[in-house]
Amino acid sequence: MITTIVSNLKDWAQATDARQKLQHTYLSATLVLVLGAGVIGLIDYDLGQKILLGAFICIAIFIANAVVWALVQSFILFKIATPLEDKPEKTTVKQVRSPRKK
Repeated sequence: MITTIVSNLKDWAQATDARQKLQHTYLSATLVLVLGAGVIGLIDYDLGQKILLGAFICIAIFIANAVVWALVQSFILFKIATPLEDKPEKTTVKQVRSPRKK
């Protein structure tokens, strides 16, 4: 089972970029904090509420990060990549003569 987990983590690390890993980390931290707040809230209500506040902060950071990356990608990265793709390559076209009819 451990080898399966390790291989899945290696596949995940190779298949995702740094931004996606960061977003997955925020979601994982939020899930852990919400579950921890629920369990600890049964024992100490105030501490559970403080931990739940941390989960809300993680969700807010997740949403802000997603919006900022979407804006950066659409307005900056797209415009940087577009002029490179729009330039047609200079190619020379040879005209081929058709054989003369006799």
